[in-house]
Amino acid sequence: MSSELEKFLLIPSMALIFAVWPLLMPSAVFAQSIMPPRLDLEKAVETALETNPQTKLAETGVRIAEIKVNQARLGKKPGLQFSQSVMRSNNPVFVFGSLLEQGRFGPANFAIDALNKPDGMMNFRTAVNAQMPLYDQRQTASRITMAQTEKSQSELQAESVRQQLRFSVLRSYFAVVLAKETRGVTTQSVRSAEANVKKTKDMVEVGMTTEADFLMAEVELASAKQSALEAESGIATANAALNILLGAKPEFERELTDDLTEKYFPVAEQDELIRTALVQRPDYERAQLALKNSREQSKSVKNQTLPRVDAFGSFGYSSPYIANGSTDYTVGVSLTYTLFDAGKKLRSELAAEGESAAALELENLANQIRLEVVRAYQSHKTAKARIQVSVKSIAQAEEVLRISQDRYKFGLTTFNEVLRAEAVLVKSKNNLLAARFEYLISYASVLLATGKLTDVSSFK
Repeated sequence: MSSELEKFLLIPSMALIFAVWPLLMPSAVFAQSIMPPRLDLEKAVETALETNPQTKLAETGVRIAEIKVNQARLGKKPGLQFSQSVMRSNNPVFVFGSLLEQGRFGPANFAIDALNKPDGMMNFRTAVNAQMPLYDQRQTASRITMAQTEKSQSELQAESVRQQLRFSVLRSYFAVVLAKETRGVTTQSVRSAEANVKKTKDMVEVGMTTEADFLMAEVELASAKQSALEAESGIATANAALNILLGAKPEFERELTDDLTEKYFPVAEQDELIRTALVQRPDYERAQLALKNSREQSKSVKNQTLPRVDAFGSFGYSSPYIANGSTDYTVGVSLTYTLFDAGKKLRSELAAEGESAAALELENLANQIRLEVVRAYQSHKTAKARIQVSVKSIAQAEEVLRISQDRYKFGLTTFNEVLRAEAVLVKSKNNLLAARFEYLISYASVLLATGKLTDVSSFK
């Protein structure tokens, strides 16, 4: 009887499950959809390079430079023009010339009255004119060289932008990681402070401590909660900075998969880093190309003293009524040589000053690069040493806290000493996180300063 009853109850239960299951499915799917997407460092950098306006602007500069190169090459191409004119006049010269162009000049046109006071006439003139430089004082060659150099500069500028963007994304990415791990430390601090409040309250009730210790515990809890609020604010700010670099809304949430675990980054000696930077830095190469362009500009000014040779030709058609006219052509070669150019000296002086300025800018940039490398190298050394000090200080702070808690338990010290020991431990943990962050960012700064921040795989 009982088995029949169980079957009787089981059938409605199964029916209810099958009826409710379709309603539960959308909720499960929705729960999965609201989970924050996972994001690793390499994907973050890739997204920024694809979407950030800085890279798009740099790529636009490269395309503009390519167009300028093609435009400079057109200096070797011939030019072709078409013109159509309609004129009516009784000017003797116009009438005489038009009759000749139209092939209608006859003996009657030699009459004195016809020459001096001709009747007005129409002339439809169609012409096709062509011109081609045979030797243009090497100006086209100089323009092509400078345009190609500018294209190379644009490509180097794009590479500088990409490296700087990688650094910005890397710094913002790990700033979010640091903020979240700092929140973890403050959360532990809040829990510890809450435990202290409860412990001291119980001890006050049984007469084992004074009301002052309880008040101090509450002050500690308030301070820990304030630190937790500041940590939450830091997360929001760091997350917004990262999202803006990635082209997303500032409040968009992601789960970052990389962390601030212990890492080791080998770095060459300072002198070697400086030598590497002066070879690989894109901005230094750009400055070298700028000097090359200024020298080409000086060369172009000097070449303007050379003669210029052009070929030209034209084909014309003249008629009084569009149809039944006469054709003519002209071909030739012209040579032009400037005997006196009042602006030549000023142009030469301007080109020479531009060359000097480019050389000084190159030297100044080299000094800046040396300083940036030294600063990055020293920051990296300092950050590495800070990690070792922070690890040691955490171990010491934990031991001090243990001793303080034991001493307080037996009435050998005050509760204030316990609180100080806890604060020192929290500070030591935060210092270790900050030291790891600075160590990682300082290595990225070394790569950026030497022009070698071409990927972020070494930070995984």
